[in-house]
Amino acid sequence: RELHDEVLPNLYFKNVLKNNFSLIVVLLSFLCQSCTKNLTLSNVVYQNDFNRSSTKNIVTFDYYGATKDKIFYFNGSKVLGPFNNAGADFNISDIPEHNVLELSFDLYTHDNWEGNKPTQNGIPDLFVVKYDGNPRFLTTFSSNNQYKQSFPEWFPQGSNPALGNSIRNDLPGRCAWRDRKNGTAIYKIVQQFAHTNKTFQLTLSDALQPFNSECEKSWSIDNIKITAFKYY
Repeated sequence: RELHDEVLPNLYFKNVLKNNFSLIVVLLSFLCQSCTKNLTLSNVVYQNDFNRSSTKNIVTFDYYGATKDKIFYFNGSKVLGPFNNAGADFNISDIPEHNVLELSFDLYTHDNWEGNKPTQNGIPDLFVVKYDGNPRFLTTFSSNNQYKQSFPEWFPQGSNPALGNSIRNDLPGRCAWRDRKNGTAIYKIVQQFAHTNKTFQLTLSDALQPFNSECEKSWSIDNIKITAFKYY
């Protein structure tokens, strides 16, 4: 009797498992799908801090056409630049399946940027970001307290204090303001946008005033990173 009482529950439990095995498999499958349904995949498709002098995928240019690689030392490390009425194309290919790209980089504004200062031709100290040839962000920066800047808004809507939203503004200038401890400001630019193509071209450029005034004002970039996200 004791043996019967011990074996019977075990047999009953085994029969329950056997009869409900399919149901258990379905439940486990559902739970696994629930865990992965909202999973986000990410891939860093481009990253460069320029300390290895890498200019792969980069084409620099000025008003007259393509230029030689522009990398120089600033504040103890290498950056891409300096630029004045010039810029750079970043050409990315073989991007994994994705539906969003995120761009981030550090922008250094050197010397005497004058933000929204009126000019004879109506063009201020513009900084321009393009995606695949299309303007996606046009703004101004000011390191001169006499003039407002548009950043972090689009020009001409923004009218913000000089150096507003900079993450650092105590670095020496590059040329005209090289003896000033507040001659360079750093801004962190971060943007996310819908994108699905396998290729992407980022263009960074400017329309600094007056033309060909590189010692008076210029810019460079560092720590650029482009990440592809797949949101399910």
